[in-house]
Amino acid sequence: MKTQKSIPEKFVSEFGDELSSVAKLTIPYGHIWHVGLEKSDKNIWFGDGWQDFVEYHSICYGYFLVFRYEGNSNFHVLVFDKTATEIQYPLSKNCKLEDQVDIMKLGDAIISMHDKLDENEISDSDELLTKHEVREKFLKKRFSGTSSREKFKMSRGRERALQAARMLKPKNPSFIGVLRPNYMQRYIMYVPVQFAVKYLRQPKIVKLQTSNGKQWPAKCILRDRASSAMNIGRGWTVFSRDNNLEEGDVCVFELIKKQPVVLKVSIFRVVDYAV
Repeated sequence: MKTQKSIPEKFVSEFGDELSSVAKLTIPYGHIWHVGLEKSDKNIWFGDGWQDFVEYHSICYGYFLVFRYEGNSNFHVLVFDKTATEIQYPLSKNCKLEDQVDIMKLGDAIISMHDKLDENEISDSDELLTKHEVREKFLKKRFSGTSSREKFKMSRGRERALQAARMLKPKNPSFIGVLRPNYMQRYIMYVPVQFAVKYLRQPKIVKLQTSNGKQWPAKCILRDRASSAMNIGRGWTVFSRDNNLEEGDVCVFELIKKQPVVLKVSIFRVVDYAV
């Protein structure tokens, strides 16, 4: 596997002159990577540090990345897996969960990983597309017939629901949870490590409160003693059922009371954003 990845020519032609020798890649939850930029004629590619970025996020064949350029060689990066679902990002020790990721804008540069990772070139068709064009192309390659249209609608719904959740700016500490397939199967909700360490220091009963003020008790369970990672376990099934949560729905958990712990849950449903 080569340790470089070229940047689309259309992006280089517009912004290449202002790029420095080092790019700053920021992923959700604030983890920042400094990756070298190498230039030759009209070509620019990510060099030193790129392979570390790829390996750390377990990026492999079939994944694609969305880069939003913010100026001064700074990029905000989102990573999507083979199902066109945004990955669960590893958390850095110094990340700030209160910080929310800005919504993506049309015109984001896309680097698709459906070509081999060790290839240093990106086809013209993948150079600079809107997020909707890339996602539609990505899904059409894997699905066919009526089901492909439905899956694309649901994929679009997941993306829009997540974007809407990120636009919410809670006044209190918060985190975002996506109902992924493995969470649905195991009847749990993952709690980010940094949030758990700061606000849920030990397994405890919490209350989940919806916008109408109704509350459900649930138990936070320590799932990894070494990292203090926690899940919302017992009680989550009842909450999910009573609120008709489905795979792909997005929940924003806001800490509105510390003793006892009350988490206000704002729900963004895939079905509402799939139209």
